[in-house]
Amino acid sequence: MIRAIETKKKIVSEINITPLVDTLLVLLIIFMVTAPAMTRSIGIQLPKPKHGSAAERVSQEKKNFAVIGINTKKQFIFEKIEYSPKDFFQKFPMLIEGLEPEKIFLHADKQVVYEQIIELMTFLQSQGHEKIGLVFQEK
Repeated sequence: MIRAIETKKKIVSEINITPLVDTLLVLLIIFMVTAPAMTRSIGIQLPKPKHGSAAERVSQEKKNFAVIGINTKKQFIFEKIEYSPKDFFQKFPMLIEGLEPEKIFLHADKQVVYEQIIELMTFLQSQGHEKIGLVFQEK
């Protein structure tokens, strides 16, 4: 009597991770190379308005923003009035009481210390103004 030798094949349930890791590393390298290019300007020249400037159009609409300036004498300027930092921080809630600005734009002289700009921005954020923009002169 001949016995049949039974050989059972075992199913391998392990996943070969090597191709997956290779693919992920290639994708990582591609993103590392292309990410700096995405943050640069793409060289588009935007069209200029034919009928009036943007400032004229905004002045005709309801102003939903406030503009605060910082000069080299360490003073804050709001509505063409200069304030010392201490006075400005105390009077600011009263100054914008009726405005309820959606955005606040900061005009800072190029010689103003960075620390003063950050101080003003943190103050504005503590007052509940999350949308703060820095204005700069175009070339």
